[in-house]
Amino acid sequence: MHKNTKSIKSPIIFCHYGNTFYLKYTLKSARINNPDKRIILLGDNTNRIIAKNIGVEHYLFKSFKYGSELEKFNSVYRLIQGNKHNNIRAGNDWVNFVFKRWFYVYNFVLAEGFNSFWHFDSDTMILDNLERFEAILSEYDCTEQCNGSCLNGYISNISTVFGYITKINDIFERKEYLNSVQEEFSRNNQGFAFTEMRAYEIFKTEANIKAFHLNKIIDNTNFDDCICQEHGMVMDTLPFDNKKIKKVYLNPDGRFFCKYQKKLIKMNSLNLSTMPRYIFSSVLNHSLKKKEGFTLIPKEIEMLTLASQKMPLLFKMKTLFSNIKSKVVKQ
Repeated sequence: MHKNTKSIKSPIIFCHYGNTFYLKYTLKSARINNPDKRIILLGDNTNRIIAKNIGVEHYLFKSFKYGSELEKFNSVYRLIQGNKHNNIRAGNDWVNFVFKRWFYVYNFVLAEGFNSFWHFDSDTMILDNLERFEAILSEYDCTEQCNGSCLNGYISNISTVFGYITKINDIFERKEYLNSVQEEFSRNNQGFAFTEMRAYEIFKTEANIKAFHLNKIIDNTNFDDCICQEHGMVMDTLPFDNKKIKKVYLNPDGRFFCKYQKKLIKMNSLNLSTMPRYIFSSVLNHSLKKKEGFTLIPKEIEMLTLASQKMPLLFKMKTLFSNIKSKVVKQ
């Protein structure tokens, strides 16, 4: 089934619909930190120009809507969510998409002849050259993020993805199980939906794959699962809106560090889910300072933090207005 695959440098793949504001930041961060890798956006017509301007390859994911497995998915898929969960984002069924993107990714990787590749959520800022981690991670079938609940990061073999998408189809044929999940959401977790994350948890258990959680510390470095979650790191507070995030230290050489058990850990990526635009901009601007071989020993007392970065006045005004409006509505 995978005879066409060949040994090529593992590309970085994002799959995203819409012209979301952060896309230009995440694509550019991946590009500047991985100058020798193919970086691919499986997207739509609305984000083609973004990829072109940054020098990232763009393919329409609709060009990879084919194959018996996808046909089967279309016939068995059903939306399972609580009555407080909204599956429509940017005018599309987001829940349906997060499943289907893996069918698109599989078809693309197979067509291009890759066997291994990187895949991240499109709000993830990649902050280092990923090739240096491939040797150690190739011992695993794949890596995972989302606190161990999603397939993400380095996939060492395309057969892992094929196993995953076939398992997704298998799960959607388990009517009794899906009915029990729907009942769970209707009664207790009304803001939840059945997504590719729970499907991955079932897959990795039943397929007995060898997965590595990228949030573990490797050689004093770390791939962030989500900046707004602690994961044993020292936390900080964004000014003005009081959002809690990891305390991210900005070393003058363009690297990023967090503090874990009194030790500074270099961050290889930051997942900036739900973060405002100026945080994406601040991370990119700092990353642009990095030069190969220019590595200063991090000294906490000499480093600024991400939360201390200057917030644009326009953003302050918008946040203030939003907070006032929210208080008025509550009253």
